[in-house]
Amino acid sequence: MNPIVDRQAQQIWQSQPLEGMKMSADAIRLRAGKFERRIDRRNLRENIAGVFVIAFFAHSLITTHEILFRVTWGLFIVGMIWILVHLRLKGTPRSMPGDMGASTCLEFFRSELERQRDLVKNVWPWYLAPLVPGYLALNAAFIYHSPHPIRWGTLTLMDAFFVAVFAGVWMLNQRAARCLQRSVDELTAAQDAK
Repeated sequence: MNPIVDRQAQQIWQSQPLEGMKMSADAIRLRAGKFERRIDRRNLRENIAGVFVIAFFAHSLITTHEILFRVTWGLFIVGMIWILVHLRLKGTPRSMPGDMGASTCLEFFRSELERQRDLVKNVWPWYLAPLVPGYLALNAAFIYHSPHPIRWGTLTLMDAFFVAVFAGVWMLNQRAARCLQRSVDELTAAQDAK
């Protein structure tokens, strides 16, 4: 056989327009697997950090003798437990079954991207809001137990720090939601390509 003719035939075959999806089931599975591992690592980091925070607040709860601070640490513990439970229930990635075709793989992967996008986009009600009661109790405890001259300046700095942390967490999650939306859009375009 003539290698030039074979190469030309291969080029003609490869240059033909694709019908249907441009991504194979294996390519989608590969991307979905990477995504699942990335979400698993995120959840592991969040769980480790949550356990350390709960341990810190539990130690503070046990060692303090002031009732307002006990209430504060208890509220923070409950808030952190809520966050970890919600992350477990809503943020655990689902594994793609191995027997799916390309179209079904694409739908499954897109639904996972959308689920994670919605989780991080709506971070306020499940991630930040559960910490607000503990934070408000901390303000009350600090006002009640701090000497008057340093109370308001220190409280203002503490409030500014917490607001900055909350705003930073919210902005990072909004950025992650936009990145996930771009991935959803890319999969939609691949599915609609004909």
